[in-house]
Amino acid sequence: MGEQTFSRSWGSTPGTGSGWKIFPKHLPIAVKPFEETLVFLASVLLQTFMKRRRLSADTTCGRIKFGERKEVDGLKGVLNKAAVVKLVLSAFALLSIGDENLASAQQIQHAPFDWHWGSWRITVVGNQISVSRHQAKVLTLTPPLGLEFLKGQWRGQMATLKFQGVSGEGTWFLGLTINGLNLVAQNSFKSPTSNVWRLAIVNPNLLRGASSLPASDEWSGVTIFGAVTVNIGGANAQTRWRRTPEGLAAELVYPAETKVLSAQMELRLPPHWLATEQPEGNATVHLIDLVQGEYWGLPLVPEPKLLRWSEESFKFGRQVFIFVADDSFLKAAANLKTYLQTRWLRQVTIRKWSEELPLERGIVFAPYNSPLREKAAKEETILGQDLPTEGYALLASAQGVWIFSSDSEGAFWAVQTLKQLMRLTNDGAVIVPGVLIRDFPDFNFRGVHVVLDDHSLEFHGKLIEQVFAPLKFNKVVMQVDHIKWERHPEIWQPWSVSKESVKELIGKAEASNLEVIPLLPTLSHCEYLFGSLAGGAPKANAEIAEDPTTAYLYCPNLERTYQIVFDLLEELLELFKPRWVHIGHDEVLSRGRFASCIRCQGMPPHFLFAEDVKRLYGFLKSRGVGVMMWGDMLLRPDEAFDAAHGGEPQNFWLARKLIPRDILIVDWHYQPAPRYPSVKALKQEGFEVIGATWRNQQTIVEFTKAAKEAGALGMLQTTWTGFGNNRNALRDFPEQFAAYIVAAEQFWNASKSALSRGYSAWSIFEALWREPKIQPMGGFVVDLSPSANLTIAKLLGVPPQQLLGGKRWLNRRLFWLSSDEKGSLKSVALKGAWLTGAPDEVVVEVNEPALELTFIHATDIPAPENELIGGYEISLEGDRKVTVPLHYGQQIRALTDDQPLRDARASLAWRWRTAKGIVSLNALTIPFGSETTVQKIRFYSTHEEASPLLVAITGASSVSIAEGMP
Repeated sequence: MGEQTFSRSWGSTPGTGSGWKIFPKHLPIAVKPFEETLVFLASVLLQTFMKRRRLSADTTCGRIKFGERKEVDGLKGVLNKAAVVKLVLSAFALLSIGDENLASAQQIQHAPFDWHWGSWRITVVGNQISVSRHQAKVLTLTPPLGLEFLKGQWRGQMATLKFQGVSGEGTWFLGLTINGLNLVAQNSFKSPTSNVWRLAIVNPNLLRGASSLPASDEWSGVTIFGAVTVNIGGANAQTRWRRTPEGLAAELVYPAETKVLSAQMELRLPPHWLATEQPEGNATVHLIDLVQGEYWGLPLVPEPKLLRWSEESFKFGRQVFIFVADDSFLKAAANLKTYLQTRWLRQVTIRKWSEELPLERGIVFAPYNSPLREKAAKEETILGQDLPTEGYALLASAQGVWIFSSDSEGAFWAVQTLKQLMRLTNDGAVIVPGVLIRDFPDFNFRGVHVVLDDHSLEFHGKLIEQVFAPLKFNKVVMQVDHIKWERHPEIWQPWSVSKESVKELIGKAEASNLEVIPLLPTLSHCEYLFGSLAGGAPKANAEIAEDPTTAYLYCPNLERTYQIVFDLLEELLELFKPRWVHIGHDEVLSRGRFASCIRCQGMPPHFLFAEDVKRLYGFLKSRGVGVMMWGDMLLRPDEAFDAAHGGEPQNFWLARKLIPRDILIVDWHYQPAPRYPSVKALKQEGFEVIGATWRNQQTIVEFTKAAKEAGALGMLQTTWTGFGNNRNALRDFPEQFAAYIVAAEQFWNASKSALSRGYSAWSIFEALWREPKIQPMGGFVVDLSPSANLTIAKLLGVPPQQLLGGKRWLNRRLFWLSSDEKGSLKSVALKGAWLTGAPDEVVVEVNEPALELTFIHATDIPAPENELIGGYEISLEGDRKVTVPLHYGQQIRALTDDQPLRDARASLAWRWRTAKGIVSLNALTIPFGSETTVQKIRFYSTHEEASPLLVAITGASSVSIAEGMP
């Protein structure tokens, strides 16, 4: 950090200069600034001489009275500097002549100088004079360049220091009072080496809280300790100040070639340093339901149709009761139970409920037509209205949470909303804010399409549980090109997924209220049938390829084709037991030559296409399974702006006249367009339609709106990654996963724009996807307020309201920052050089179990790196002790030092911007390896200057979930 310069000239012409107002009570005479300090020193010296010699007050210097005012009548008038300097030198001479007791005065030559008087201590080590008071270092003095400390002597409150060098010598006189220090120095040079003398470095800690810093020869200000005066000047010299890493440096600048460098300094300090308060009592330990956990802090997604907040909240106890009116609500109740147990550490019991049973406080699932809802409707008239399919009403009050749903699906979606509503209070309690929600989807089909591979159980399983279900999707279309088919192992790929994994994935989907629809590409996109990748030649089943050079299309006029395809469909039906199967049939002309083999030549392409669809339809229909397929080959270019591949010259669109009307058409469009007329065109042909979107968020919004207006059954959000790449999908295609959020919002509320809510879709996805960074834990907080003895704002000299304590969350962990009755941040401050009345140590009784403790702390002032400041001694059960030393820069730093900490267990906790700069607190977490009872904590200080400050303690512990709960 570069030095900053402040300057002010010292009056060098007789009658000039500002004149210090230092001694108005002591010296009623009119003298210039430099002379005042000399006169004062002379007065003290003469007084000492006369007391020791028992002389009268009449001397050759005039009549001097030493009373309350210490009048110096014999020095009336303006004296020149030389006369006053002679006065001081004469006084020292008188003090020394013939004094048989002078031998007892301390004289140290070529050795450290160490002088104690009252609360003062002045030491010389090397060439630096250190001035300390009440053990706090306030000042460092140095001689001019070219001079070295030679010797010093003192008696009582007066001292003389001698300096000598090749080019000259110096004599300094120091005088101490209870609260003040005065210095007069004269240094003579034969040939001075410099005309700049860095006389003093003032410790910035001394000036804490002052509204300004020294910038001239005289400075007075009010600090956190009280009034401080620092005046420094020299004969014919200019005083300037610089900020340096060591502190505020005062430099005297003399005219060039000046051979006598004279200086004077006055330092006036408050009677004591900052006084700590008397603690009001002992720290108190509070058990908290959840001191650590993670919860939904983002908007409700999807947004409910109706939401109204109230002031009452429902508070969860340790034991939570869920009441279900009938078994149809058990899936929703089980989903909620798992969530409450794993994320909120509740013990959950599910019970059957009927109108005959008294309603206990808890969570109730009941049909929307329940008499309980009719009772609630008397207070909330909106509940009197009918509720569509998958709809729900959710009420939360101090008495409990009531969920009324039109069906089991609605109850499940109510649970997903309830999860997002749950909060932690500042007391660590788990609540649901008072709320009334009435909600239902605009589409009954809200699906997501994924492509399976060998990583799907982990990847898609997590998506199903943590993203799809919470977003209220109710269908998942699983594209199954690459399953390890038992009847056709020749088409396996390294990324083919096992049937066991698929079964487990289906179970996860069903438990998450998602219907699974398998998609097996047929006719086109059939690379998997040939054991090849896109664009390659067939490696297996080449005999059924429509184009022998390209593994893409199979021949629809070959019986062997259907033997293989029906084998796969049989396995698919056995594995999934679906209500629907998606048969693909998109982009038939994208690769290879359709209707080109010897069996198909001359036949109309649309006829071949339709015949293949009917053959597959007949197979599935005979087994009671519905059929859905892509719609792009059934659309003319005038019916859509993209994905309309059924136009001339092949005219595939004519196939829609030939295929069964109960086939569900999935009409996909991925590009923005001014209109989306395709849904209406297909519905006019008698088909039911589902719209499909991909990654363009604007297309998701606009096509969904158009599909709703045209009467579509629902929407499908596609994901085009997989085929062995699911491990890297999030890294390579994040935009596809952010699109899930927009799609979920839009499919639920089709008439609004999901993009108008203003949140980041990727941020929402990340919040759903990632595992909780903070695992839920119970435990306790320690409120140190009763034992706190120092307000941090007072320590820094800032307004109290700028630093507030109270209950705060850090990394989803609760802390009670100690505070006074007005909420200002307070600390337990231990002994340090700048504090008065602080204890050496404090003991906090705990007697609670914990896996780890986190301390919030700092020091009052900076200290050298790695120096030991103090520490914690933690007494555990079994007479064990854990000692935690606090080294500066590793585990702890000063309030005004926000540099990183080097201990991996330590981190920056909070930062405030105040009128005096940045203020910060540190956090230090001490793990114990396993849960143990913390009996007490001893917080102790070891440093001479820096005081450790403790603001908060939180203990985290595991909370066992009752096993075998119904």
